Amino acid sequence: MMNGAYALGRVLVPIVFIWEAVQKLLDIGRFAKLLSDSKVPIPDEVSAYLGSMPKYEALAWALAALELVCGLMILLGLKARWGALALIVFTAGTIFFVHHFWDMTGDAYVQNQIQALKNLSILGALLLIVSIGSTAHSVERRDAA
Repeated sequence: MMNGAYALGRVLVPIVFIWEAVQKLLDIGRFAKLLSDSKVPIPDEVSAYLGSMPKYEALAWALAALELVCGLMILLGLKARWGALALIVFTAGTIFFVHHFWDMTGDAYVQNQIQALKNLSILGALLLIVSIGSTAHSVERRDAA
C-alpha cells in the first residue's frame, strides 16, 4: 500500500514542472524577459559561446528543458533521485531570484510570499523523492527486475 501511495505521489509532484516547462517552451520570449527582469546573474562572457542568441533566451531554453526532462524523470521513475535533486536546485533558485518577497512590499510581497511558501512545500516533496528514489512502479525498477 505504501509503495502505491508513494508511486502516486511521485507521479503527482512533477506535473507542475512538466506543465510549466511546456508553457515556457511555447513562449520562450516571455520566460527570457522574466529572467532578465528578475536580474538572474549570467556572466557576460557566456555570450561569446551563444552566437547571436541573447543570454537570457539561452538560459530560458536551458531551464525550460531542465524542468521538462527532470519532471519526466520523476514521473517515469527513471533516475528520479537525480531529477528531483536538479529540481530542488531549480526551485530554490526560483524562490531566491524570482519570489524574493523579503525585498517587496504591498501586493507583490503577499503574492510572492505565497509562491515562495508553495515552492518550499514542493521542495519537501522533492526531498522525499531524493531520499526514497524510484519504487517498484517505475521504469528504472522494471529494467532492474
